[in-house]
Amino acid sequence: MLDKIQSPEVREIMNDPNLTHHDRIKKLMKIRDDARAEQRMASEGPTVDDDGLNSKLRDVEMLLDKLGETPAVEEGKGANTL
Repeated sequence: MLDKIQSPEVREIMNDPNLTHHDRIKKLMKIRDDARAEQRMASEGPTVDDDGLNSKLRDVEMLLDKLGETPAVEEGKGANTL
């Protein structure tokens, strides 16, 4: 599964033997939240090139799903949705 992960940052989190299941989820959620914030900023400004943000976000969401975390369930409930 990790062979499909393009983001080195995400791969590092998943390969770190010192992280617990909960720690991995927490770090991945932080990356996901930051990436979503960047997407919101980009959608409000002039068009910018995708610098890998979408693939990183896809990697994070796929791994969160594999870890049993479903962040998409909470989306759409707040004012900051895309």
